[in-house]
Amino acid sequence: MRVNALLNTHDLREESLPWMSEIREVFDELIIFIDEKRVTPGSIARAKRIGTHVYCHSTEIAFGWDLSAMVQACHCDWVFRFDYDEQLSPEWQQEEWRQLLETTEFSHFWCPRRQLVPGGRYLNAAPWYPDFQLRLFRTNLDAVVFRVPGPGGYFHHLAIHDHVLWLLPREMRVEKARRDEELRPGGGLGQNCLYEDYSPPTESLPEPVKLDIASELGWMDRLSLHEMSKLSLSVNGMPQKVSTSSWFWLEAEVTNGTDKSVGSFPPFPVRLAYHWVEAATRGTVIYEGNRTALFPSVHRNRATRYAMMIAAPAKAGEYILQTTMVQEHVCWFESARPDILQEFRVLVGP
Repeated sequence: MRVNALLNTHDLREESLPWMSEIREVFDELIIFIDEKRVTPGSIARAKRIGTHVYCHSTEIAFGWDLSAMVQACHCDWVFRFDYDEQLSPEWQQEEWRQLLETTEFSHFWCPRRQLVPGGRYLNAAPWYPDFQLRLFRTNLDAVVFRVPGPGGYFHHLAIHDHVLWLLPREMRVEKARRDEELRPGGGLGQNCLYEDYSPPTESLPEPVKLDIASELGWMDRLSLHEMSKLSLSVNGMPQKVSTSSWFWLEAEVTNGTDKSVGSFPPFPVRLAYHWVEAATRGTVIYEGNRTALFPSVHRNRATRYAMMIAAPAKAGEYILQTTMVQEHVCWFESARPDILQEFRVLVGP
C-alpha cells in the first residue's frame, strides 16, 4: 500500500524545508504542485530540491485548484495533503500508523492541529486546538478541496504542527485573514491568524507517545442519562467584568465517574458549553454558546483540566453566565444532573 504526501502551494520557504524532509521520510513520495500565477521567488527551485515530482498549474482564484486531478496524479492508494507551514508531530515517525489503513472502513482521517507561537509553545485553547484537519484520504474518491465522501476517523496523537503564526509577520497575517474572509465570508476565522488580540493560554509541546493502534482512533457513543449523571464540571477564574464581544478563558475540570472515556469524537461528541441570560429578567440571550472540546478525552475515573473558551455578549449589561456540558445530537447535561450548571454574575461593558 502506497501513501504519498501532496503539497499545493505558491510559497515554499527555506525555513520549511526541514519539515518537508521529515515528510519525505514518513511517506513514499512527496508530490508538489506549484501555483505559477502566484508563485514567490525561489519557491520552484526549493520544491525541486525536496519533492519527488514537481508540477506547475494555474488557477484564476486562490484555492481554485482541482484536488481530484492532483490526487490522481499521485498514483497511490492514500494521499496525505498538507500546507507548506505544517510539520508532522513525532508520532508519525512510527510505522505502526500504516496499520490503520490496511483494514479500515474509513475513507479519510482527521488530524488534530497545534498552532505554534514564538518560544516553541502552542495555543492550548479553543478555537485553535484541537482544530481537526482533514488530511489523509483514499485516492479512489471524488474529493474536493474541503470535503471527502464516506465515513471519517479522528486521530488522538497523529497530529500536525502549524508554524504560520510565528513564520509570518503580523502585517502578512492581517492580509491573510482578510483574504480568507473574502473567500469564505463569515467563516474566514481571522482570529486564527491574529491570536495576539485574544491572549489565549499557551503550553509546551507534549512529549511524543508510543502509538497504540487499538486506541489511536477516537469514538464517542451515546451516553445514557445515568452515565451523564456520573460526570461533573468545576469552573473557576470568572472575571467580574468583561468587554462586549470579548473572548476569555475559564479553568474547567471535568471528572469522569463512568467506566468509559468521554471526549469530543463522533458520532456523539461531548463538549463544554454555556448559556448567557439577562440578570434582571432571567431571559436567555445566548443559548448555544461556543463549544470547547474535551481533548484529550477524560479517561474513566479520572479528572482532566481544560481552558474553556467564552465569548461575551455584544450588548453591554449585567448577565449571568451558565457553564455546562453537552453531548451533541443527544442533550444538554443539565437534563441529567441539574447541579452541573454553574452560574456566574458578570458585568459586560464597552
